[in-house]
Amino acid sequence: MLEIIDFNFSENLAYCGEFVDNLLKLLYYSHIPTAIIALLAGVFVYTQNKKDLLAKILLSISLVFSLWAFLDLAIWINYDKASVLMFSWAPIEIFSVLLFELCLYFVYVFITKKDAPIIAKIGFALLLLPIIIAAPTTSYLTEYDLQECVALESPLFLSYVFYLKLILSVIILGFGIYKFFEAKSQLRKQISLLTIGILGFIFAFFIAGQISERTGNYTFEIYGLFGMIVFVAFLAYLIVKFQAFNIKVLGVQMLVAGLVALIGTQYTFIDGGTAIILNTITVLLTLVFGYLLIRSVEREIKQRERIEKLAQDLEKANTRLRELDQLKSQFLSFASHQIRAPLTAIDGYASMLLEGDFGEVPPKIMDQIGIIDQSSKSLIKIVNEFLDVSRIEQGRMKYELTDFDAEVLAREVVAELRPNVEKKGLSFEYKANPGQYMVRADRGKIKQVIGNIVDNSIKYTPKGGITVSVGKSSDHIIRFSITDTGVGIAPEETSKLFSMFSRAKDASKTNVSGTGLGLYVAKQMVEAHKGRVWVESDGKGKGSTFYIEIPGKEE
Repeated sequence: MLEIIDFNFSENLAYCGEFVDNLLKLLYYSHIPTAIIALLAGVFVYTQNKKDLLAKILLSISLVFSLWAFLDLAIWINYDKASVLMFSWAPIEIFSVLLFELCLYFVYVFITKKDAPIIAKIGFALLLLPIIIAAPTTSYLTEYDLQECVALESPLFLSYVFYLKLILSVIILGFGIYKFFEAKSQLRKQISLLTIGILGFIFAFFIAGQISERTGNYTFEIYGLFGMIVFVAFLAYLIVKFQAFNIKVLGVQMLVAGLVALIGTQYTFIDGGTAIILNTITVLLTLVFGYLLIRSVEREIKQRERIEKLAQDLEKANTRLRELDQLKSQFLSFASHQIRAPLTAIDGYASMLLEGDFGEVPPKIMDQIGIIDQSSKSLIKIVNEFLDVSRIEQGRMKYELTDFDAEVLAREVVAELRPNVEKKGLSFEYKANPGQYMVRADRGKIKQVIGNIVDNSIKYTPKGGITVSVGKSSDHIIRFSITDTGVGIAPEETSKLFSMFSRAKDASKTNVSGTGLGLYVAKQMVEAHKGRVWVESDGKGKGSTFYIEIPGKEE
């Protein structure tokens, strides 16, 4: 049985009554509006998405908090009714601990987007069980001190509740911080806002309660309830800014309704005509500004939805473009393969006719066969460039790495292309610095790269000459340079020259034909060897120098 300390019952009952009367307005103002705002938040969110687990947890938090608030209020105003007071006081710690557990559950589901494991739910239920068992017994409330108007609670029971709330608070904080650093930027903002909001609520609730317990002045506990308003404000911002709970404009409506309810409850406690007029003006201003805020949020949401729809449409278009690009590459590869076979046959037979394998051919016809031979070779080169591009885009380009002397390779290219250079009336010079030029690379691809760039220089050099040089830019980097006295390149064109289908603007003046793929293919092949290729020019009419660098083989 609960023992009541009674040294002067009537005198102390009057003292308790006076003490409560002095706090009555604060009690009503702290308990009723916060409970109403909590219920509004929970009901608003739940009615909009009844199947959402988060909405159910939030509704549970608002219900538990409201029950705690009304029980606590009943304790204060029924100090002289023992049965009501004890009925209200006994279960109050059950609801306070349950509130902390529900807050942790809410944070976990909000961040992970999934339900908590069943083992965790059982564990937290077992932690709450001793409180449920001890609450209606003297293991919790040992006696009632009429002098201080409070029930005396078991230190052991209070210690268990204290450490359990402290552990739950630390888990919420630690889990929020851990997930903050693990999450992406957009989710980080939501995690930080939720964690700050919910910790602001439970810390205010927890710390105010502890101060009351330590000092014996339970007035402090009253102020802890305002932490719920902080939590609801953060929730409203999450709903408006990030569309949490899949709710849009109702988040700000909930906030406005809560503010109006908070201000409106003051009519119950204020005295005097001036105070009533000022409170009425405040309510009206809140309604006006709230309406404007809701309209503003509605416009913002509609604009955001339009942007999201445009982004989705753009993503679909990009996906379709990627599909079409893939189809283009596949068609290009297929068509090139089909074209190359008959071209190879035409080139082969033209070469055999020119070499006299089918007997003597009249000179007049021989000239025409020569044209056929040159045209077929040009077409084969174009087809090969298309095939290279197709393989590069599809990631099917293969590189057969072998060890070879890069200087020897450069001399081979120069020897093979010298007839073409001299036929055009250009000088052709080759320079190589002394040294070792061993590389591990695809010999055929590097030869193709050097050949493409030298051939490009031949096309764009109407007079003068071409110089091919081999040297080293550092101990293990081999550099090829191809310098010409051709049309040159404007500074704004150098960055685009190695792009697909890019050609110099003066191509028409030099009567140059081609696909504009040679330099693009060369760049891709060099970069596949972890090298680089670039061009330098002093401007139009001042020639150009192309550089190719590839890693040498370390000795």
